[in-house]
Amino acid sequence: MASLHEIRITGDDLGLFDLPNEILIHMLDLLPTQSLLQTRSVCHRFQNLIIRIVHGRLLRAATLTDRKLILECYHPSAQYTEPYLYCDYLGTPGLSDEIEGQGRISEVADDQAAKQGTFGRLYSHFRPTRKDPDPKIHRPHPAGDVPGSRTSEVANRIREPFERNTVTQNVSLEAHELFMQLRFLVAVVQTGPRRGFFLSVENIIDKTQRIFRNWLAEKAKATEKHMTGASDSVANELGREADDMLWVDQDKKVGLRVRVEERKGRKDSPILVYKDEDQAISYSLELEELIVSTTHLMLAVEKQLLATGEGNGQAMVFGNFAIPNAQ
Repeated sequence: MASLHEIRITGDDLGLFDLPNEILIHMLDLLPTQSLLQTRSVCHRFQNLIIRIVHGRLLRAATLTDRKLILECYHPSAQYTEPYLYCDYLGTPGLSDEIEGQGRISEVADDQAAKQGTFGRLYSHFRPTRKDPDPKIHRPHPAGDVPGSRTSEVANRIREPFERNTVTQNVSLEAHELFMQLRFLVAVVQTGPRRGFFLSVENIIDKTQRIFRNWLAEKAKATEKHMTGASDSVANELGREADDMLWVDQDKKVGLRVRVEERKGRKDSPILVYKDEDQAISYSLELEELIVSTTHLMLAVEKQLLATGEGNGQAMVFGNFAIPNAQ
């Protein structure tokens, strides 16, 4: 067994990069996300380890059940009438559970993690929905029904609540208008004891964006050409490059994948129009998917945690991130 003097002599030649990954991970895990992002460029090894740390924080985020992502999308004139939308988590391409399941966390990240590139290219995908998170619907038992009996079981299966999965926003343009405006607000909220009551709110983006007539017309034509009747377009497009997004800001922190359809049969449509003359038109925008930069998402949640006195500086991402078949 080596003596304390021999260990000290041997340790004189050791540096930071000679430490095992277990110790480096514990050291880096003490840093908040902002510091981690600044540290990732030190070396390739640090970048791989930081990817693992951030990935672990994403998986542990399922415990934060009192935080959700909300979206507001409406014309500025409907600010006080349009309800906000809760967003269900779909996934984060590039940060799957495969990395966590390929070996001990002490091992250096493999090629799959190294190929993920910078954190700025990672986006978390959400589906806007009008239903409340974890709705609890209480229904009276029908006359003559006995709770817990076979009849009650069948009745409960038949009377399952109807869930509206499609979120649409109707927009209109007059003949003289080249664009219309939509206000977008995406925020992390800490839900309270009842709907509409938030204990804390941290905005990711709050901006009014112009939607041009030409863009709407092009998207409507593309929708008409590719009408196939598929209802699972969001799931099919989850891993596709985000090159056809309606970006809310120039930094591409938040984007929406929308399906644009022209609304036919306006009563005020003229019978005869000039060839190059624009006319009043209406469109229906189906909000299929909300994409948020994972980096800005984590920073917003971390800022909210620190503001409310929770956590120890480590970022956690809210939402239902439970991985299927992970048990």
